[in-house]
Amino acid sequence: MNITVRTILLGLAVILFVLAVLIDDNWPDLIALGLAAFAAAYLIDDLGVTGRIGDRT
Repeated sequence: MNITVRTILLGLAVILFVLAVLIDDNWPDLIALGLAAFAAAYLIDDLGVTGRIGDRT
């Protein structure tokens, strides 16, 4: 299984969005962090940073 930085950031964004739905107190902060992680995932992909984590070959 190849885990890239983009995969980690997209997973983090999903977790933050789910937490934003469940927690009302910090909703704007969690949404902002989720959007930042989502944007960073695509920015890293466009910049060509494709470091793989856990790839043994």
